[in-house]
Amino acid sequence: MIRDFYIYGTNFTNIAAGATLTNIISIQADSDFEVQKMNFSSDLAAGVQTDSTRTIPQCSVVILDTGSGRQLMNQAIDLTTFFGNGLQPFILPMPKVFRANTALSIALTNYSAAQVYNVKMSFIGVKLFRG
Repeated sequence: MIRDFYIYGTNFTNIAAGATLTNIISIQADSDFEVQKMNFSSDLAAGVQTDSTRTIPQCSVVILDTGSGRQLMNQAIDLTTFFGNGLQPFILPMPKVFRANTALSIALTNYSAAQVYNVKMSFIGVKLFRG
């Protein structure tokens, strides 16, 4: 098995208050992907971010592994619970392998009463090539 560092990412743009958007990440056919950490960044209307003005989005997430047909959680989970605090990534208690040529379906819900967010998510890990 050959292991090679890799990051899959997805961007959610202009998520209105109360809205849910779904993005798909296609796992490439050349290898399985083992995710070890996850992180996010966010902003309001592409505004400049500093440590003191960092946005913590009021969003929840549901992730479906289409390869197995299983969700990674039993209900929508707060984004910061599952993707870290925006500074430090969430380290999975056990790496999760997604099979080659499958997809992740990621549903992000903005539960804020008024804010519109942009959210970028990163799935950090390694590609697993069969040698």
